Amino acid sequence: MFGPLKKHPRLGQWNGRTRSSRSDEPMLHKLWRRPVLLRLAVVWLTTLTATALAYTWGPPLPFRVGERYPYDLRVRVDFEVVNQVELVNQKEALRSLQARGQLPAGAEDRDAGDRGEAGRAVVERYPRGMLLIQRGEPITERQLALLHEEHGAYLRWQSRTERICRGVGLFLIFALLSGLVVLYVVRFQTGLAQSLPTIAKVCALVVFTLALGALLSRAPWHAMLIPLTVTAMILTLAYNPQFALLMSFSLTLGMTVMLGTDIRYLLEQIGGQAAAVLLLRNVRTRTRLVQVAVGAGLTYLVMTVATGLLSRQTAVLIAADALRNFVWGTLAGFLLTGCLPLVEKLFGIVTDISLLELADGAHPLLQELVRRAPGTYTHSITVATLAEAAAEGIGANPLLTRVGSYFHDVGKMLKPHYFVENQSGENRHDALEPALSTLIIIGHVKDGLALARQYRLPQPIVEFISQHHGTTLVEYFYREAIRLQETNGHGNFVLEPSFRYPGPKPQNRENGILMLADAVESASRALSDPTPGSMRKLVHDLLMKRLLDGQFEESGLTLTELHLIEESLCKSLIALFHARIKYPEVRIHEKAS
Repeated sequence: MFGPLKKHPRLGQWNGRTRSSRSDEPMLHKLWRRPVLLRLAVVWLTTLTATALAYTWGPPLPFRVGERYPYDLRVRVDFEVVNQVELVNQKEALRSLQARGQLPAGAEDRDAGDRGEAGRAVVERYPRGMLLIQRGEPITERQLALLHEEHGAYLRWQSRTERICRGVGLFLIFALLSGLVVLYVVRFQTGLAQSLPTIAKVCALVVFTLALGALLSRAPWHAMLIPLTVTAMILTLAYNPQFALLMSFSLTLGMTVMLGTDIRYLLEQIGGQAAAVLLLRNVRTRTRLVQVAVGAGLTYLVMTVATGLLSRQTAVLIAADALRNFVWGTLAGFLLTGCLPLVEKLFGIVTDISLLELADGAHPLLQELVRRAPGTYTHSITVATLAEAAAEGIGANPLLTRVGSYFHDVGKMLKPHYFVENQSGENRHDALEPALSTLIIIGHVKDGLALARQYRLPQPIVEFISQHHGTTLVEYFYREAIRLQETNGHGNFVLEPSFRYPGPKPQNRENGILMLADAVESASRALSDPTPGSMRKLVHDLLMKRLLDGQFEESGLTLTELHLIEESLCKSLIALFHARIKYPEVRIHEKAS
């Protein structure tokens, strides 16, 4: 549970067994690791907090004015209600209440004074089993007040054992929901399972959603749909639709248990949240979240009408609930749009809106790159063109890949003349030892990370800077160091790890694509005769070298996707180095004066 990510063996070390998402290490053994226990502790603390919220909220009263129920509502425990009667004649008041059925037999007047004075207290006694509301009849305001009194008496009547049983039941329900989510995360969301801060953020969001939903559920608003819809969209933006759907269904079930609402409300909420999750993909415009929320609101509206008709509610109640749910669902989109910068910062995500802002050539960091290292800037733009087409070919995020390509080499601007694309004849590495040259080359990653922090780039863009070389070997200076050792007669004492980038390896498909596009673009510049055949061979050799070096182990790229990336890079390179017609020279003959 929440154990370290399993690394697949390299192809050269593969033992022939079928790879599986299941770990060979026993699950119970993993559970005793301290980091894992800490992450589990956060989850179970959230479970206890949710249980405490539901228990403190108390056994809910699920009844509403205007609703019909398919069963009789009867008194569960004897109770009394004291009413202030404001008729002029007290006797007439008693007779009026009894005639309307609102005063049961045995009702007494506690004031034995003057019967002609208004405002006397009348005690109404309701024995156990007495019919309060007949099935199929809509609840009135007077009857709802009576149900509140009966509910309060029932809570006071409950014994300590019954309250403990209720608490245990609530805990078991929330523990089961938490356990299912944990099992899903362990198997399918290993990246999330490894990060304690991410787990803490999700748990905090769960508690906040339940608490806010409980507060907004009070009459007459019944607005628990707002936090549920907002949370569903946040989880979709921050993670993926599958995880967002599971969390949304779990939160809806937890909210239903807490509020004690009918199953039809559960169906309404699940339908609208599922629509919000499945409709939300790329957020390229400011109105996209509102459009998704309108779709969710329409789903809420249709589901409300459907469940209302099935449960034979009144037309007035169905119309009011449907309109209210549509408004709350739509309002969630406006709220999330306003809070989007905060959500991006808290969850470390970057939407297409932010990516489009970063892609603007007027970004200060890109402007600095153009001024200090124009060759590197041109290289980055070309890499972005190659990588974007490859990302689109395998269904990755092309916009994220393009923007990450723009910034991946910004660290070179601090020592631009040590990189070949910025040199104009003089090569400063000729006067340096291979080890020192390697430190300078590798150092552009560290410098890039420092600049990214200084300019506050989003975390996904920072990852392109740190991962675009993975742990690859600086091969040119490594071989140069070996040659110098052999020339000096000292033998081969060069340590390969000291000539490798520090990593990490690409952690997602977009970073893996950038690694290949960067290598292909750089190597293609060294081709003396860039023919289609030579470029295809170059792309294939570079891909296989990194594949056998294990650089794609943690990226999630499949062999099929790598083949598609190779084809895309070949097509883009051929288009980039396409042949041109040689125009004849035009000679201008000057006329003799």
